[in-house]
Amino acid sequence: DVLAQPADAIGIGPGLGTGNQARILRIVREAACPMVVDADALTIIAHAGLQHLDKAKGPRLLTPHPGEMQRLLAGKKIRDRAATARAFVDSHPVTLLLKGARTVIAQRGHPLRYNTTGHPGMATGGMGDVLTGVCTALLAQGADTFLAASLGAWVCGRAAEIAIAGGANSAESLSPTDVLSNLGRAFDSMRAGDF
Repeated sequence: DVLAQPADAIGIGPGLGTGNQARILRIVREAACPMVVDADALTIIAHAGLQHLDKAKGPRLLTPHPGEMQRLLAGKKIRDRAATARAFVDSHPVTLLLKGARTVIAQRGHPLRYNTTGHPGMATGGMGDVLTGVCTALLAQGADTFLAASLGAWVCGRAAEIAIAGGANSAESLSPTDVLSNLGRAFDSMRAGDF
């Protein structure tokens, strides 16, 4: 049903599970609108083959954490995050947001970008789902994949910083809900030029 809907953008992967592989691969390949591909969708692509990304009819933003990236690389260890990101986008027509300490954002024809916001408290389940949602929303508002990745990573990291700055949370207690609750303040911070 997804392909029949008039979507401005699609976020696919979080919470899907790895069943229905054929349907998920079809959506990744055939949807003409921009798409954020994360979580279980990345795992499915890693097992089915990267040719599904190469045949995609619309722009694709991949948001893997290091383990998902290693699966996309058929188990190859990541020794240099920047070099890995650059090589991947040189080989595949996607935008890559490689999560981790100093997230790397790469797209063919663009200089690498590094996100400077966030902290170790973001290394918990569900944080990537928030990022997927934010990036998908930015795509739906007309941002291209490189801009959506850059802004999405920055505001999610900034929201996490704001969440612990007031003292109500700590890096150890931070939850995805805390990041969601502070997204508005993070966007205000971005508009104020706090970078």
